Amino acid sequence: MKKTKKLLACLIAAATMFTMGSTAFAAEAGSKAQTPVDGKVQFTKEYKLIGEGESPAETFKFTIENTAVTDAADGVTVTNMPIPTVGTVSYDKGEANKGGNKKTVDVTLPDYKSVGVYTYTINEETGTTAGVDYDTVPVTMKVTVVNGEAEGTFKVNSVSFTKNENKLAKEEAAFNNTYSANKLSVKKVVTGNLGDKTKLFTVNVTLKNNTGKEIKEDISYLVDTETRTISASDWKNNEASVDIQLKHEQTITFTNLPFGVKYEVTEANYTTKENGGYDTPAYVFTKADKTVSADTQNVTITNNKGGNVDTGVNLTTLPYILVFAGVIVIAGAAFITRRRKFED
Repeated sequence: MKKTKKLLACLIAAATMFTMGSTAFAAEAGSKAQTPVDGKVQFTKEYKLIGEGESPAETFKFTIENTAVTDAADGVTVTNMPIPTVGTVSYDKGEANKGGNKKTVDVTLPDYKSVGVYTYTINEETGTTAGVDYDTVPVTMKVTVVNGEAEGTFKVNSVSFTKNENKLAKEEAAFNNTYSANKLSVKKVVTGNLGDKTKLFTVNVTLKNNTGKEIKEDISYLVDTETRTISASDWKNNEASVDIQLKHEQTITFTNLPFGVKYEVTEANYTTKENGGYDTPAYVFTKADKTVSADTQNVTITNNKGGNVDTGVNLTTLPYILVFAGVIVIAGAAFITRRRKFED
């Protein structure tokens, strides 16, 4: 009898724990569903900065399409079921940040004429801004419509958003975007005993946009205390080129270069006597593919000029001077030796 009571108590306790766990799970899952306010629900977009740069102004757009309908009145099909309207979300210049900037997107619900579970697919439109990574993973939106309080009326009971089979809370990002940019530094080094470390060397920097997207933000670089820019309108046939001047130990850095942009750095000819008579310049690229990415992009150009330095000695008479000096040394040594013998 006692054993039976103990077994029954254990079963009741287990059932209670299971019920509590199930209730908690249902509450957690249910908390991620939304109830419309003024006929609208929202999902969240996050825009993040990768690398070093300033994001251009960007408006993200979305499409929505009917996917499925169940438990609806006869005659309601995927083809004719009502469809919501998805808004847009805009970010001003520089609003993407490394922590991620979240904003909400409104979804306006239609007037439903039947109960049912209506399922939609939302996609982000792929834009054309270089450096921006557009989210290509769709989001599923499910709208559950039930009977209203008044006869013949209907109301939206709940709306949920799911991505990669994970139901999203309102504050969780349904779509994630990044703006990725970095900088390029060009440095000059002059070596050799005849290298002029005050001389300005002209260097050409050519940028090539092979990303298939548009450059929509200025690229800046600092010359002494003056900030100069390569504007979006300066790009012709997906290329932009600028000449800079550098002297020994000077560095000029180009900022806000979108990932995927390629660069070429070449110096004017200073190997002829008229242009200085320097050796062929040595280039050191920290990235062999010369493509902007999250890695460090540095270019160092070294110009060397060596030569014989005039010491004031006539090299044509130097052998005779050396012979004469040798004779003196030998004669001196002989004199000292003979004197020591005489003294002894």
